[in-house]
Amino acid sequence: MKQLFITCGFALSAVAANAFEYELAFDQSCSYKAESRSFPCEKADQPIGSIIEQRGKWFGVIPGSKVRIELGLIRNDQYSVILQNPVYFSGISVLHLMKKTGRFYWTETAYSEILQADEATVRVGRFKLDTK
Repeated sequence: MKQLFITCGFALSAVAANAFEYELAFDQSCSYKAESRSFPCEKADQPIGSIIEQRGKWFGVIPGSKVRIELGLIRNDQYSVILQNPVYFSGISVLHLMKKTGRFYWTETAYSEILQADEATVRVGRFKLDTK
């Protein structure tokens, strides 16, 4: 049920002048297990990745390629950047970058009619802002 782009993180890429790059370092991943009604957490094994803002548009890059995925901007204020990742399942994937603390929270919820299953995942970590 998980989408490759979502579970793998973002790859680093070259960024043009006047852009922002948020380098993400994943710390922990917690997933809801409906069958056991538990929410166990484990150390995240995802590679360091990045989110790029360029001329008002936000992108993630599929690891190992130059393909950019455009992310939807929900909010960008003095405290946070909130982005929506496109998904191909019935659910939502939202990334919260907390500017004042340098932390991020990536939440996903999904439901599959075919599998009769739902799941939820929260990934947390740290980020660095790099202005180009």
